[in-house]
Amino acid sequence: MEPTVYHIYDKLFKKILTLSSTAVVNLINSLFDTDYPTDSTITYNWTEFEKEDLRKILADTILTINGCHSYHMEAQMEEDETIILRVFDYSYSHAMRNATDRTGGYSIRFPEPKVIYLYAAKNIPDEYALNLDFGKQGIFCYKVSVCKFQEISTEELNDRKMVILIPFALLRVRDL
Repeated sequence: MEPTVYHIYDKLFKKILTLSSTAVVNLINSLFDTDYPTDSTITYNWTEFEKEDLRKILADTILTINGCHSYHMEAQMEEDETIILRVFDYSYSHAMRNATDRTGGYSIRFPEPKVIYLYAAKNIPDEYALNLDFGKQGIFCYKVSVCKFQEISTEELNDRKMVILIPFALLRVRDL
């Protein structure tokens, strides 16, 4: 698929998430198994980061609910084995921008991640894993769960209050 097609779906995904705060909170509650009230405050975090080589990178969406917990959603059209590396990179950049100085040192908190496959790609795992090896301190496994949108029925979308994603249901007839 051409990069410009990916950009269309990325932009559409980002735009949809700005249309209704209630629908966004319902989506967060469904995807991340939380129970925020629908009148919760949503902060749309700046998701454009510059790397050391001054290259710009852009995460799909990192939202903070009630100024407290952050959620990172990456929408994908096709299977991408390197998505775990990008999700980690974007999440790390967000965490570093929000580092806090605590007694005894700094603290960073990663947003809760989720990859949402909007199109029915084959062989998509239910979860991606990235091992972070800190030498003598040990190995930590960073996990990112996956939402396979095309496998969710219209009824389930409604029951789970994920109706904000209904426009992507049109992708079900894309191959036709």
